[in-house]
Amino acid sequence: MKTAFLILGMSMTIIFGGGFLIRLIRDSDFYIAEFIVGIIGIIMLISVIFVRGKSKSPDNKYVQ
Repeated sequence: MKTAFLILGMSMTIIFGGGFLIRLIRDSDFYIAEFIVGIIGIIMLISVIFVRGKSKSPDNKYVQ
């Protein structure tokens, strides 16, 4: 499940965040919907990275 969120977050960031940056630089237009979805993708990426880091800690007895 973590891998699915990682892939989804990466694709949202690349597609929507990239489209947002291209339109912002090229046309000076600020599309709020693309900006919000790009930020959500970045938040998903960061949260998956932190969850993976916590699950690999040796203090957690329940993760195999």
